Amino acid sequence: MLAFTEKIAMAVAMISIFVMMISISADAMSRYLLGSPITGQYEFTQFYLLVILIFMALSRTYMLGGHIRIRLLDRALQKIPYDLSERVNALMAALAFGVLSYVSLFEAIEKFVNQDRLFGVVQFPIYWSYVWVPLGSALITLRLIFEIFRPIQRRENIEGGGQ
Repeated sequence: MLAFTEKIAMAVAMISIFVMMISISADAMSRYLLGSPITGQYEFTQFYLLVILIFMALSRTYMLGGHIRIRLLDRALQKIPYDLSERVNALMAALAFGVLSYVSLFEAIEKFVNQDRLFGVVQFPIYWSYVWVPLGSALITLRLIFEIFRPIQRRENIEGGGQ
């Protein structure tokens, strides 16, 4: 169920990057061909599409081993039995993302209650952009909790890429 949810979240992230590509291209074409940029495109990308992209892709990217990893101590840490170093790392990260989920959830609720909007020519309802942070953070928290009990055997470890 977690893997399925991560795939859905990643699909949402991919749609976000596709819409971002189209909207930025349309803005550039409008700016140079018509002499007028698309009003609000920058804000839409900044407050909606980038947030969706980052937070919806976090968990699946982590599960696939796509994040940057410092591998300086890998050989020494691999000697520790029961993948203890991986489990401790997952625990610390789960605590951090759990706190982020908790705090951002209340921030999102507050923004919804106040119906916050951006000031400017186009007054976007900004409260919708706050939904993605607790969703993405909660999803990666669940992935990390799962990894505490059953660490992921990543591709580079299986293929011997860590040697």
